[in-house]
Amino acid sequence: MLLVPAWCAAAPDDVEQVKLPEAANRQFFMDDNNFEVNVFQPSGNAKQARTQIETKLRLQLDELTRVCELTDAQKVKLRLAASSDVKKLFDEYDVIRKKFHDSKHDQDAWNEAWQEVQPMQQKMTAGLFGDGSFFSKSIRKTLSEEQLAKFEDVNRERRRYRYRAAIESAMVSLENSVALLHSQHEAIVTLLLDETKPPTAFGQYDQQVILYQLSRLPESKLKPILNERQWKTVQNQINQNRGMEQFLIQQGFLPKEDGEIKLLKSKKKRQTLPADAAVDSEPVQQP
Repeated sequence: MLLVPAWCAAAPDDVEQVKLPEAANRQFFMDDNNFEVNVFQPSGNAKQARTQIETKLRLQLDELTRVCELTDAQKVKLRLAASSDVKKLFDEYDVIRKKFHDSKHDQDAWNEAWQEVQPMQQKMTAGLFGDGSFFSKSIRKTLSEEQLAKFEDVNRERRRYRYRAAIESAMVSLENSVALLHSQHEAIVTLLLDETKPPTAFGQYDQQVILYQLSRLPESKLKPILNERQWKTVQNQINQNRGMEQFLIQQGFLPKEDGEIKLLKSKKKRQTLPADAAVDSEPVQQP
């Protein structure tokens, strides 16, 4: 007869269970420093972001003073407006930071809080003192017509220069896939400059912006520049970037109006005239 040791015959409840590491050790956790790094990337933290913002403001004011010959009173008004933009940004950050303290151990809650961080990041990416800011509005209210005309001329030229630089950089990437003659390269660059508008902001997604803009060029103008083999390769690049629109809008690199205009055009395509309607009748929206 085979004797079974008592410890082998013990009931499951009698056996001391081996404790696994607490789930808390594997729990999601975001500390304050990581939170700041995530919010203010690539600046590093709130203090460094504020320093960079103030540096950009000083450069913008210096340029405005040089181009428009600002008076001391105008400088004071513009600085006050810019201070309001900075205060608004960091007030938003303080509100989000307080919410973060309630979600640092909860990844789902943190993901929800992150939805509020993204618009703030987009604002910093696009430039805190861009269109819609107190600073931008104050420029239009504070400068004389002559000063404003000078400012807009310089701003337009600067953006076009930056846009061309972004296009040239993207063309280098494109030509890693398809070899182009110098004349073809120049023709595509000119076409992009003439047929598309500069993005609302420049940054880490410049290449994606340019390739998306390339996808918007009329085929009737782009295709004749290339031979058949080149066109097929460029078409592949175009198709890969057609779906970037919403992402680039959300990141602040394209104006929202682009999406709205496209939606309006699609609605117009669905409008038809009744068979017996006059030529100048209002179109009737079909259900």
